[in-house]
Amino acid sequence: MEKYIFSNEANCKYCYKCLRNCPVKSISFSDNTSTVIDDECILCGKCIEICPQNAKSYVRDVSELSKFFGGKFVVSIAPSFFSHFDEPFKVIGFLKKSGAIVSETSLGAEYVSDEYAKMPHPVITTSCPVVVELFEKYYPEKRQFLAPVVSPAVAHSILFEKLFGDIPKVFIGPCIAKKRELEKHFDLVLTFEELEEFLEEEVLDCEGFPDEPYPHYARYYPVSGGIIKTVSENFESYISIEGIDNIKKFLDKFQGFDSKYFVEMSACVGGCIEGPATRKDISILEKKVKLINSIKKLPKSVKELELEIDLHREFENKQIKQNYSDEEIEKVLFSMGKTDRSKELNCSACGYDTCREKAVAVLAGKAEKEMCITYLIEKVSSVSNMVVEETPNLIVISQNNQITYKNKVARLRFMSLSNKKVWEIIKELKDNELKGIEIQGKVYKFITKRFLLPEDSGEVFILTDITKQLEQEEKIRKLKRQTIEKIEEVLNKQMLLAQEISGLLGESIAETKSHFMEFKKFMED
Repeated sequence: MEKYIFSNEANCKYCYKCLRNCPVKSISFSDNTSTVIDDECILCGKCIEICPQNAKSYVRDVSELSKFFGGKFVVSIAPSFFSHFDEPFKVIGFLKKSGAIVSETSLGAEYVSDEYAKMPHPVITTSCPVVVELFEKYYPEKRQFLAPVVSPAVAHSILFEKLFGDIPKVFIGPCIAKKRELEKHFDLVLTFEELEEFLEEEVLDCEGFPDEPYPHYARYYPVSGGIIKTVSENFESYISIEGIDNIKKFLDKFQGFDSKYFVEMSACVGGCIEGPATRKDISILEKKVKLINSIKKLPKSVKELELEIDLHREFENKQIKQNYSDEEIEKVLFSMGKTDRSKELNCSACGYDTCREKAVAVLAGKAEKEMCITYLIEKVSSVSNMVVEETPNLIVISQNNQITYKNKVARLRFMSLSNKKVWEIIKELKDNELKGIEIQGKVYKFITKRFLLPEDSGEVFILTDITKQLEQEEKIRKLKRQTIEKIEEVLNKQMLLAQEISGLLGESIAETKSHFMEFKKFMED
C-alpha cells in the first residue's frame, strides 16, 4: 500500500526510469500498474524527482496548516528553510502573525551534536532519516555503527515539550522522509514546497525573527560538512559521504572502524539544502549564499543550552528477506531466454542491476518478464518470424541478385526449382502485377507485392496465389451460363405449352358456343 509516495497510473508510461534510479528498487511493476512498496521504500524522493511524466508524488497536507491558526502552536523550521525562500523572514512574520511560536530546528541539532561529541567510539550520524531507513531495511547487520541518537527534529520536539508544554507542533523541512519519521512527534509535517503552495494566496507584509532560545553553532547543519563542523574537535578523523549510491558503496565494503572516526552521512548530495522538497530553479551555490546571508542576520545565543533531555534511540531490523532457491531463479531466467550466463547481459534497462536481481523481483511479484528489453525483442522477433513462416503467401527475400530466404509455402511451391531459377522467375515481377507462372507444367496465377528492405538489406517479394480463386470464379461463371441456358430452355417449353393450351381452349369454347346456340334455339321453339 502506498502511504507516502503515490503513483499516478494515468501518467505512467512504463519507461522504468523511476526503477532504474531507485537506489533500493522499491517500486513494483505488475498488471500494468506501478506501485511504490512502502515497507521497502526509504522515502528518498528520487522517483518523484526523476519521473519525466510527473507520475509520482508525495502525500500533501497543505490544507491542514490553517487549522492551527488562531490558537497557540509551535513551528520547527529546518535550517535549510533560509536557503529555500526568497523572503524567509517575511514567511516567519506570517507564521507568527497567525499565532505560531517559530523556533529553529538547529536548536535540536546542537543537542544532537553534543551527544555525538560524547561518544567514546566512532560515529555514523543519524540526522538523516533516509540514511537510518537504509541501514534498518538494507544493512541491519551494520546498524550497530550508527550513533544511538535521535535526529535534530525529534530532539527539537522533545525540547518543545520542555519549553512550551503540550501544545500543537508543526515541522517544516526539505525532506519527504520526515513525514514518516516525525508522525509520532509532530501534529503536522510539511515540506517547503507545501508551505510555498499554502502561501501563494497569502499576503506577506511583515518580517519576523525566530523566537528564543536561539541556537549557538548548528545553523550550518544542512550543508556539506555542516555536522562535522560542530564536532570535529572531538574525533581523530572525519569524512562526509553524500548520496545513497555512495553510501551503499561505502557500506558494501565497510567492516568496522579501527580508530575514532566521525562519518557524516546525507542521502542528498550537497546536504539538506538539496532535499527532494526544495526548489530546483536555483543552484546549490545560490542556496548556500542565501543560507549564509540569513545566518548573518539571525540572533545568536551567547551560550549553550543547559536543559537535560534524553535523546537515546534504538534501531530496528526492518529487512524484508526474499529467499528463493537457485533452481527457482534459474527457471525464471530460462523463461526469459537466459539459458546460460552469456545471455545474462546485466544491461540494467529494466531497472535492475543484474538479470538475477530481476528474476528475484519476478518471483516476488514486483516485476514482469516483459520488462527485459532483450527478452521482449526476442519474443516479438519470434512471433514475427512465425507469422512470416506460416503465412499462406509465398515470401521470398533476395539480396545481390540471389535468393536468401523462402518461407515454408515458397519452399514447397518452388521445391523442384533451384534458387537461381526462382530468381529468374521473380526478378521480372512488378509490384501489384497479376502474373501467371508455370511450375511443373501447371500455370499458377500470382499477385505480387514487391518492396525494398531498409539499409540495403534486401528486397522482399510477396506472391499471393490466386490460382484457385480464379479457377473457382471460372467455375462460377460456367455455372451461371449453364443455369441461364437451362432457364431459357424451360421458358421456351413453357411458352410452347401455353400456346398449345390456348389453342385447345379456343376450339372448346367455340364448340360450346355452337351447342349453346342450338340449345337456345330449341328452347325458343
